[in-house]
Amino acid sequence: MCKNDILIAYAQAEVDKKIQSYKGKKVSELKELFGMYKDNKASFVQLALKLMGEKGNQFSLGDGEINAVLKTVRLTGMEKPAEAMSFMPVDFDDWISDNLWKDSSLYKYFKEKTLVFFIFQQFPRGKRVNDSEMTFLDVRVWKMSDYDLTHGLKEVWEEVRYLIKENKLEINSIKQTNGRTINKNNLPSTKFNELGHLRPGAKNGMDTVLLPTGQEIVKQRFWFNIKYVEEIISL
Repeated sequence: MCKNDILIAYAQAEVDKKIQSYKGKKVSELKELFGMYKDNKASFVQLALKLMGEKGNQFSLGDGEINAVLKTVRLTGMEKPAEAMSFMPVDFDDWISDNLWKDSSLYKYFKEKTLVFFIFQQFPRGKRVNDSEMTFLDVRVWKMSDYDLTHGLKEVWEEVRYLIKENKLEINSIKQTNGRTINKNNLPSTKFNELGHLRPGAKNGMDTVLLPTGQEIVKQRFWFNIKYVEEIISL
């Protein structure tokens, strides 16, 4: 077992010790335990931080050797992630200016960070329930493998660079039947590879950025595919 694997195992044991007594409890029970009475989009993250005894979603584990980032996963009753997982906004100028993959901010983030997935599950028979009735299932400490760094993740970065540098990026306005106009593009989608994709991460359709090509596009974020998240938490 390499040093990295040992550190991850140590961090997993450290986290398990903190959250063991909370596993299997409903979100409503845990919120009451911690005096959390307000519901908002960040409720699951805030609850996970309470369980960990941390104030921010970036913290250290393993005697300070691991830079951890907290992420939450909600599973359906069929034990599948309910949605893709978002990460950093895409700075297109940054992605284009870094000529070497290992100099890129995307590589450095996943090379340096360890993700701590807090997993919440719907009612096990598949019935849709209110968020407060979901169950805290488990925690998974995970770091991206060198293989995924230099293959799946790098492929997304290379494709974005290719489309922009070769002026191959297509942005088309499409009018929907409800009268709304949306913009479609050929940036890496969920079908590009098994790991990740780009999709909008803007406040609204007017929240745009100017690309090096001179084109204007709604601000984008990098996301893990649902299937990739499923693989991570089932390892």
